[in-house]
Amino acid sequence: MTSSQTQEKRPYLGKNDRKKALLHSAAELVEDAGWGVLNMSALADRAGVSRQLVYQHFPNLESLLGATAWAVFTDTMQGTAQAIANHPNDLKQAIRAAELVSLDMPFGKGDALWQLIAGSGLNSPELETIRLGIRDVILKLWVPAIRKSKGLDEAAATSLVWMVILSFWGIRQLIRDKLVTREQGIAQFDLLLDHLM
Repeated sequence: MTSSQTQEKRPYLGKNDRKKALLHSAAELVEDAGWGVLNMSALADRAGVSRQLVYQHFPNLESLLGATAWAVFTDTMQGTAQAIANHPNDLKQAIRAAELVSLDMPFGKGDALWQLIAGSGLNSPELETIRLGIRDVILKLWVPAIRKSKGLDEAAATSLVWMVILSFWGIRQLIRDKLVTREQGIAQFDLLLDHLM
């Protein structure tokens, strides 16, 4: 028996399902080891497919990075949009609801998002472009609500939103690193919100 006869065949998946499976593997890879490890070869190894198959779905590294970043970010973005929609007249409650969306995600996914939001350790023009796009999405979600609630102009609302976002992710990292408990982190973030809002 040859080695090719003993290898288990991968299941056939349609084009969309195969791309979803590859994105799932890419997200796992990034969540386990950071953005710097994601490339065509690493994804092929992780997914148990050929590089050729990866290139059929992602013609270049930029498209792979972009699709993976949006796949990692989508749940958080949708949860944030839902938090804002559920609390249209109470900005603090909307922020607190969005906070829980991000606190409850697995640490690896949170780390991957933190790297994109903060731009830490990306070292890639493609990822920098993606980071700016994600920042724009976050600002578009929050700036109108802040402007309405606080009566601020666009620049002031944008600055306030980004300060709150970075403060939250900083607290999340402290919780992740076990420097503060989840309860302590939430309480400190709530105090910050009380002062800012």
